[in-house]
Amino acid sequence: MRQAIPFGKYLLLDRISVGGMAEVFKAKSYGVEGFEKVIAIKRILPSMGEDRDFIKMFIDEAKIAGQLAHANICQIFELGRIDGAHFIAMEFIWGKDLLQIQNRLRKLKQAMTPAMACFVVAKACEGLDYAHRKRDPLGRPLEIVHRDCSPQNVLVSYEGEVKIIDFGIAKAASRSSRTMHGVLKGKFGYMSPEQVRGLPLDRRSDVFALGTILYECLVGDRLFQGDTDFATLEKVRNVEIVPPRQANPSIPEEVERIMMKALARDVESRYQWAGEMLADLHRYLMGQDQVFTAKSLAAWMKEGFAPELERERQQLESYKRLGREGLIAGVPAAEAKLDVIEHLGPAGQSEDPTVLGGPSFDDLVPEGATQISDAEQIADMHAAAMAASSAVAVDSGWGDDPPLPSAVSGEVAAPDRRGDDHDFVDEGPTTIFGDELGDAPVLPAPPPPPRVGRAT
Repeated sequence: MRQAIPFGKYLLLDRISVGGMAEVFKAKSYGVEGFEKVIAIKRILPSMGEDRDFIKMFIDEAKIAGQLAHANICQIFELGRIDGAHFIAMEFIWGKDLLQIQNRLRKLKQAMTPAMACFVVAKACEGLDYAHRKRDPLGRPLEIVHRDCSPQNVLVSYEGEVKIIDFGIAKAASRSSRTMHGVLKGKFGYMSPEQVRGLPLDRRSDVFALGTILYECLVGDRLFQGDTDFATLEKVRNVEIVPPRQANPSIPEEVERIMMKALARDVESRYQWAGEMLADLHRYLMGQDQVFTAKSLAAWMKEGFAPELERERQQLESYKRLGREGLIAGVPAAEAKLDVIEHLGPAGQSEDPTVLGGPSFDDLVPEGATQISDAEQIADMHAAAMAASSAVAVDSGWGDDPPLPSAVSGEVAAPDRRGDDHDFVDEGPTTIFGDELGDAPVLPAPPPPPRVGRAT
């Protein structure tokens, strides 16, 4: 039987991933009358326990996402502290992220249909539009901007659900932690031009990212990809776009129009709300002879990932044999002090940020750079580029190494060298899979655990 680790009232089953600042576990939660549920636990590493800035960011992530209750945003249950270690208990999603889906399509020599792409992005629009419009109990706008919308942060469950994850660097009016000046945060290829320029950000920055995702789903290639991070940022800044139908003539004209409006360089020319983009996507979908639905998406997921799904079903069965006795048997259970800071349910949602210390823009400017005017002007411009961001997170998008299949809302994606089914790859922060870190429990590395959630 699989070894489990007691953690307060939870039982840690497997460590999914670990980054430089936090680790994510698949876990079990228990209740009365035999109630049990597989969830995810994100815990700050012992080495980061004294980093007050990171702890504030971690708490902000939970508090921002904990105010959101929507079918297309992953759920967060609790923010707590055990033996001085802060943790977030959140929904575990059985399925795959959009990047993995794109890679699987390439392996199968298939293209994502316009209907499938528009359906997935429409659901992402629903979740983000809800977050953008969210108000506090007094009716004041929360002014939430995700700021890290990317294929890795769009999850699709085996039941055809679409969930936005990772509010780790989200902007909100109430956010307490500060941005580290001069540190770029986010995935470079999915930033908006105003984000790169260091201008104030609002919901329309997320709309631009949605346009980028839709483009890449249908064109099958990166929209903004330079030879260096600096070159990628410049492509975003200048909005250098190959027209979608030039890259893929099978894209419907109406879908190209939606794409290009979302990708307008001028924020006033874009969709002003994700809900406006959603309306146009729905109009296109409803006009098709066969309407694409969540059932259609679920059918593709179960067929496209059939081997993984069977393996994960077996894994789930093994978890069922781990009951409450696991809290007192096997591994000695320390007298852990559980300090619940906040219950963020019943439908607060969140994800795990892509956590890694990032370079300053100075590190990205090539010697003798003159793309704009001079390197000093460029550095000044980009030093403020992520002034709205508060997580120490840098990810330049796809690169040379494939990603670790993300099995939970927002765990740190990492290279996965165990398979050959990833053609598009994530240059994200490197995750050490199953690596021992200090007094963190070391658990057996499972097969790539996908994420699937409850049906909406």
